[in-house]
Amino acid sequence: MPRSATALTLSYFGQGALLLRQPRAIQSPFYALAPEWAHYGLVVLATLATVIASQSIISGAYSMTQAAIRLGFLPRLKVIHTTGSEIGQIYVPLVNWALAAATLTAVIGFGSSDALAGAFGIAVSLLMAITTLMATFVALQWGVNPLIVALVNGSLLALDLLFFASTSTKLFEGGWFPLLIAFAVSFVMLTWRKGEQIMDTVRLGLRQSSKHFIAGLQQDPPLRVPGTAVVLGRMAQGVPLMLTQNVRHNRVLYEHTLLVAVSVAEIPRVADAERAAVKELAPGLTRVELRYGFMESPDVPRGLATAAAQGKIALPDTGSITYFTGHETIVAVGRNPGMARWREALFAFMHRNAQRPAAYFGIPWPQVMEIGVEFEI
Repeated sequence: MPRSATALTLSYFGQGALLLRQPRAIQSPFYALAPEWAHYGLVVLATLATVIASQSIISGAYSMTQAAIRLGFLPRLKVIHTTGSEIGQIYVPLVNWALAAATLTAVIGFGSSDALAGAFGIAVSLLMAITTLMATFVALQWGVNPLIVALVNGSLLALDLLFFASTSTKLFEGGWFPLLIAFAVSFVMLTWRKGEQIMDTVRLGLRQSSKHFIAGLQQDPPLRVPGTAVVLGRMAQGVPLMLTQNVRHNRVLYEHTLLVAVSVAEIPRVADAERAAVKELAPGLTRVELRYGFMESPDVPRGLATAAAQGKIALPDTGSITYFTGHETIVAVGRNPGMARWREALFAFMHRNAQRPAAYFGIPWPQVMEIGVEFEI
């Protein structure tokens, strides 16, 4: 058992023994463990413990936000890697300020630690129940005997629900606050997820199929200019709109064009050997799908260099490549079923304030060319 867990267990046992001997110490059993002259030391100790616990919560919030972005439940946010030696050392400015605002709101709104006790109790007990449920799904996915899972996790879940039932009496005394935050975050995530599903349907409906695009190139060939172009698209189907728009209006096409789509697998990391899937569509036109885990940062130039090193694609100096990305403008008009118009407006707002694809995918800005496309949903 780790030393911290041992110390915590001894502290709880000590407080329990104190309450058995002195029931009046229920108001503050932790500080009653020591004589009055040592209370200042306990205050310092409790403050240090709070700082350490808050740091773990903040780091966990950053990691969970990054994973949610990778899995498509949140828009692209600015993620800063604070060190080059540890992949998990990240800083998300928006999450940091959101945590600060929520903390100040709780402290000012509730006014005292006693008033916050109800919110803390419901948050912790519900977290324990959710963790047990998630551990149950993971154990079943790993192939553990369902009977053993039912016995072990079922008993733990029953205990967790008992704790939650005991704290639910504080629902109207502050317990509503963490539930409100959880509802708001879940609503935003589901709105983004649903909006992206609608947008994928709209994009796919407007995209040309690869066969039609290639047939059009053969019937009315555009001017082929020297160089290599990488056209980024969300889906590995059809031809990205920015490419068809460029060919239609500018009548030019690079000699070597890569249609690159980035997908995120529901695993932490993808091996380099499985990073790129390449398909030759026509002479000078190649589709590349780059796969990343939800704990990885999708770096398109590095992914293409990996594919080139494996002999899957022929790639010149990466500094001479032109990257085409789409600058999408979404207008909420209530045209597509599945979401109310006000939720579509919320999705459009999040999409408008998401990080640009070039910055998110690690593309040097001097090599980027954006083509604007407007969608009505």
